[in-house]
Amino acid sequence: MSKPSLDEMIEQLPKELTPQRDLWPTIARRIEQAQPQRSSWQGSWKQFAVACSLLLLGGFGYRMWFAEPQAVNDPQMLAMMAQLRQQHEQQVNLIEKNSHFNQWQHASLTEPLSRGVDELRTASEQIYQALQKDPKDQQLWQLWLWAQQREIELLTQGQQLPEKIYADKKGTRI
Repeated sequence: MSKPSLDEMIEQLPKELTPQRDLWPTIARRIEQAQPQRSSWQGSWKQFAVACSLLLLGGFGYRMWFAEPQAVNDPQMLAMMAQLRQQHEQQVNLIEKNSHFNQWQHASLTEPLSRGVDELRTASEQIYQALQKDPKDQQLWQLWLWAQQREIELLTQGQQLPEKIYADKKGTRI
């Protein structure tokens, strides 16, 4: 006898299997036991609670995201800012007093320096006013200190410029 092929053995198998007993009533009973009966009030109450919490969360998020920053009146920070501003003004006054800042020769080379100093002073003042509203803004602090440092650098560069030629002086002093 020859061995039957796999295809022949598959064809000999029954097309469907039936269990020895009906399993559906047991399955249905287990499904009903797994899902406790809820009243419609409990389900709607939970949905209402979830909706309210999402609404509150959205409201707080919107308020925090779009709210204008409130001024932080920290007297120590404001005092430190005023002290730094005063020290900067003293440095600038000392440089202007010991140099010939107001006697710069009016030439095409000195005009950009003078304009730059004026612009830096204006910017520094605007930044200072913004810092008074929000003294904990680190970027404003960095910008303010940078503007003050650039003003001092320009004034120092101005010391190397020649003075105006006056009638009683001959030549320029460098």
